[in-house]
Amino acid sequence: MSLDPFVIRDEVNSKHIDVNKYRRETEEIARSAEKFHEWEPYRLLENAMKVAAFLKVTGLKTNQVRRVLEMARDIELKIRVGRAENITLDVTRMRFLLAYTVGRAGRRERSSIEAFYRVLDPMLKQMSEDEDFARRYFGKFFDFLQAVVAYHRFFGGEEK
Repeated sequence: MSLDPFVIRDEVNSKHIDVNKYRRETEEIARSAEKFHEWEPYRLLENAMKVAAFLKVTGLKTNQVRRVLEMARDIELKIRVGRAENITLDVTRMRFLLAYTVGRAGRRERSSIEAFYRVLDPMLKQMSEDEDFARRYFGKFFDFLQAVVAYHRFFGGEEK
């Protein structure tokens, strides 16, 4: 069964939102993130919607999510134009910059950015350890990130 983004948008913007529901779903996605390369397209999209909903209800700002996407976009562009010599190095850099983002997050936003980190880091870890894997699956990772950013905004994620 596919998720309805309009239903999710209404839920996350209601006064009686169950934050723990979205927290549990995001934690479940984090546990399966190591196998993101096996996610079917519909599962990738559903997981992105669930993560985006959690980020929205916990108050993460759109520009914070977008910063992560920009890091990934640079790597994806290098791959696409054939200038990526060492993707594992770029992905490793993305891992520590994401960790830095968690570390400098304010108290209010820390739980949401940390949950996002827990989803992304297993994916990045795999790609940082295997150049062939990174070349093969970075596009799927990038699609997931784009979907999270898009749905976060669709659900009403605030700027700045």
